[in-house]
Amino acid sequence: MKAKFDFEAHFSSEISEDLKSYIINEALLHSRYFYVKRMTSSLQRGCCTHCKSNHVVSSNKLLKHNEVWKCEKCQSHVLVKSIGRGRGKMIDKVYVVWYEKSIVDSQAITATGYYVSMDYREDMMGETSIIPAARYLFENGKATMKHRSYYISGTIENGTIKYENGWTSANKPFSMLGKNSFTANSEQSVESLKKAIEGTIFTYSQWEYYYKQNIDLVKFFAIFSKYPFVEYLMKMGMTRIVTSMVDNWNLYRCINFRGKTMEKILGLTKQEIKDWKASGIEMTPALLSTYKWFKRRNAKISWHTAESCDSLVTGSYYMERLARLQKHLSNERIIRYAENQVKKEPKRNRSILNVITSWTDYINECDELGIDITQEKALLPNSLYKAHRKTSRAIKLKKDEIVNQKIEKLQLRLKQYHFESKDLFIRPAVSTEELFEEGKKLVHCVGGYANRYAEGKIAIMFIRKKKEPDTPFYTVEIDLQAKRITQCRGYDNQAATKEIESFVEAFKLAKLAKKQKERKMAI
Repeated sequence: MKAKFDFEAHFSSEISEDLKSYIINEALLHSRYFYVKRMTSSLQRGCCTHCKSNHVVSSNKLLKHNEVWKCEKCQSHVLVKSIGRGRGKMIDKVYVVWYEKSIVDSQAITATGYYVSMDYREDMMGETSIIPAARYLFENGKATMKHRSYYISGTIENGTIKYENGWTSANKPFSMLGKNSFTANSEQSVESLKKAIEGTIFTYSQWEYYYKQNIDLVKFFAIFSKYPFVEYLMKMGMTRIVTSMVDNWNLYRCINFRGKTMEKILGLTKQEIKDWKASGIEMTPALLSTYKWFKRRNAKISWHTAESCDSLVTGSYYMERLARLQKHLSNERIIRYAENQVKKEPKRNRSILNVITSWTDYINECDELGIDITQEKALLPNSLYKAHRKTSRAIKLKKDEIVNQKIEKLQLRLKQYHFESKDLFIRPAVSTEELFEEGKKLVHCVGGYANRYAEGKIAIMFIRKKKEPDTPFYTVEIDLQAKRITQCRGYDNQAATKEIESFVEAFKLAKLAKKQKERKMAI
């Protein structure tokens, strides 16, 4: 019982006048109506729900139902409603987050999420309802949350409704956005926040960045309360890492949360941090994790090199390919060769990861053809691109009935990935013949992927123009287990144009991305 008392002691059970004013004048600013009734053919009388004025409309123009107008008395923008129309659906809802200082701890702040509604269905002037739904306590070193169901009614004490029952503790704080219809429209009071954080550790936490991003700030303060060092990460320009913490995305173990200094927290020396800043490269969890992965293996790489292979440690796809190369070469030689290939043919090899992908494909083809890759000439061809093309042509399968049968069976499963946008569409390959025709027309090695495709480990998709549905345009490889695109190549292995990148991003959001329940808050 003491823990419950300790938490609730930080909050006021009263709805402040400032909060009521904020709700009426900002959160529910859109909820203002003007009811009109025609008195004569050219005269109307109306009533404003905001200023409560009941007066004859002086405008020469007759107001129409659902017309936006300005009340002549209070100058509020209002939505005109004909008084004879039904009000069965006239209720406006908004979720409001209001910040205050803790009542018992001047260094702690609280946030309360309210389900707010203005209901005109019974009372045409509107009945306001303000129900607390979530309470957050942010202290130095800890963040706590409790929430309650909208359907649990309050109790009346001295004529006032109290909502002190039905609260449930959350394992860790979360945003209420996207939980129900009330949170479809949301507002957070920045003025109440500025007042609440004054004189506390939260003042310089860099919360402004996330406010501008329309993010529910309770997520940021939940992280900052527990890990105050995020202030320094923000000031250093590592916003992508902080955002991953705020949105609970994968950090790939790039942060040491027990570190006492920024060097210990990041796992970098002062010189390495200085070198990163000088590089101008945006820091991400994948980049930092990749850099430290090589560092732990005594392989010195630059930040630019780390950026070129920053997804290396984010999953098994690239790590398995790297392990294939490590059977023959050290990490230093792998990176050195890959960098050299990028420099030689930057249009076809945009990054070290592209080279690693093509390189392992080439080695697998060499094995299938019986080429001895223990010979350095075979293992490290002067032009990987040309060598890869040669092996692909040598092993391509024109017809393989077993493979085709497997690909045919996959079509029902892959139907979900059909997608179109504007002038483009994407669909799965339906046979080995299509794969090799695609490779022939676009001059790349997709034909060598037939067996992996048939086994269902990957999906090979064709991007086509709607006007030219049978003409190869771009080819896409999808890792079906990780639900991510690993390659997108055009003619002669060229990288995607901005148009194709935009289409691929739309496809990823529609077909590959996890559904996000949370919605961004409106400023």
